[in-house]
Amino acid sequence: MPLPEIAGILAGDAHRRDAAPGPGRWSAPGITLAGGSGPVMLDSDCVVVADARIDNRPALCRELGLPADAPEAAVIAWAYRRWGEDCPARIEGSFAFALWDAGRRRLLCARDLMGVRPLCYRVEGTTLRFAQSPAALADGADGSRCVREEAVADFLYGRVLDAEGTWFAGVRRLPAGHALVHERGSLRLRQYRSITATPHTPGSDPATTLRGLLDSAVARRASDGENVGVLLSGGLDSSAIACLLRDRRKRAGAAPLPIFSMMFREPRRSNERHHLDAVLATGGFAPHVLDLDGYAPLAGFESLLDATGGPALSPNLACMRAVVAAAADQGITVLLDGHGGDEVVSHGYGLLDELAARGAWAALWREARGAADNYGRSRLVLTRRVAARQTRLDARLIARALAPFDREAAPAAERPPAHLLSRDLLAQSTLAERLRALARPEMARGEQAQHHAVLADPLQAYAFEVHAAFYRSMGVTARYPFWDREVVEFCLGLPAHEKLSQGWSRLVLRRAMAGIVPDSVLRRRDKIDFSVHLARGLVSHHHAQISELLASAASPLAPYVDLARAQRTYAAIAADPDAASGRAVQMVWRAVALGIWLETGCGAKAAGAPQPREAAA
Repeated sequence: MPLPEIAGILAGDAHRRDAAPGPGRWSAPGITLAGGSGPVMLDSDCVVVADARIDNRPALCRELGLPADAPEAAVIAWAYRRWGEDCPARIEGSFAFALWDAGRRRLLCARDLMGVRPLCYRVEGTTLRFAQSPAALADGADGSRCVREEAVADFLYGRVLDAEGTWFAGVRRLPAGHALVHERGSLRLRQYRSITATPHTPGSDPATTLRGLLDSAVARRASDGENVGVLLSGGLDSSAIACLLRDRRKRAGAAPLPIFSMMFREPRRSNERHHLDAVLATGGFAPHVLDLDGYAPLAGFESLLDATGGPALSPNLACMRAVVAAAADQGITVLLDGHGGDEVVSHGYGLLDELAARGAWAALWREARGAADNYGRSRLVLTRRVAARQTRLDARLIARALAPFDREAAPAAERPPAHLLSRDLLAQSTLAERLRALARPEMARGEQAQHHAVLADPLQAYAFEVHAAFYRSMGVTARYPFWDREVVEFCLGLPAHEKLSQGWSRLVLRRAMAGIVPDSVLRRRDKIDFSVHLARGLVSHHHAQISELLASAASPLAPYVDLARAQRTYAAIAADPDAASGRAVQMVWRAVALGIWLETGCGAKAAGAPQPREAAA
């Protein structure tokens, strides 16, 4: 079973005792820590609780004079003794920890560089509470629980605009690569490290280097003594992880690698079975493949909301539950997940902006193919949008000439709606203003700047927070080889032409996996859009529930959603789920998920819920 979540409370009154000591818990006047594998105490004045997997533990143990098998929490304690508040920067891996220095009455909390292990906190007066899930801190000291209207608006829009905000008023997310220090009534938040590009070495073969880095990252996340499986979809990222680990196990004479997959047979455009079969045909796997055609996305949805602490921007979790449950039933305790491969390796589309900035339009036209194929857009539209971001005269002329081919270049009144927010929520949540202030990755100059913006997007740490809660609820730990720091920073440092060339995006990973992953997977340009299965499931199994939720004036969505627009959007989906746009399906799903949470899973009153316009007037 995964370790218990770490949590704790630091009271301003040093004589206050908030909880009695118990299993996995340590308490002293004014301070309580719990979770992880249990508190580790160093010389009676330094106590650590940690949810951690330290990649450089052997090196740290040698440097600190510790046994090679010292627990992670003990390594953190000794690292603090050596380097003080700077110790998080010395630790490689994924971690969230809290350390209490009794002599200084200092609490140090930290979250790893990539944000894989979540940590949240709440300050009320002189009391600080922390936990790994926002829901654990949702209730204030007076027992009230308030939902932030900005969070409601952002969720309905489908973005994460605040790196620190959560669903609940007063609960803050500790950003990735940050530490929190509470000392003698003063709280400080600081970034101890940021993602930096590894300089590319001219003349070296990036594909060979990436293969070695990714292989090592997989090995570190599949330690001896753990029951490890892999989530395999038939895509390049999960196939790379599965094949690398399979090869390691073969060399060690280990049993076939358990893999867990979900497949949809219909419609044919969403059937990945032939790619999965190509991987399985290479041998060395013990496959468990679930046929999920006809699944009901809202079945047992309240339990999923409870697990994740609220609606999440991950509709696929509804069908992943069956796959992860199958792994748990097989005794799997660790699942390697290909999540983040696109963001870490990068498609290299910043090359298009670099070519446009140089006026290399013919080369841009050739290279736009990979991006256009991947996102289902024409090269005309993509070329217009790249040109529109430039200040050159020829770029402005090209953008103007191609505007008729781009629906989003049309006047606002002629565009399909991008959201279902009510007018009142749109105004009171200041969504439009916050969107304008948001740094858009595609507006960064060049590939490396765009790549870094994607990696630093608040969505990444948010996704880890959601996944951590989801997997924990299933009794399984997920690990993400692509988010290894060395892999991330190596890919960030590569020049754009190593990622996009002759229409092939993510080229360096395709080259790195040649001879390891089947050619048919290496040559894939497409991405499966699971929106059609979501649409089919919503209409087939939950039509009455959705219709009632969107049609009733008494709906909990009334203050937040333009119900008339939502009804029209859903009616179009219900008329032909297979033809529905992914954007429309996602918009309706988010509204429905929010409505169910407000009805049954939230247990909260909304903070500053928008009033009807008549009443507000």
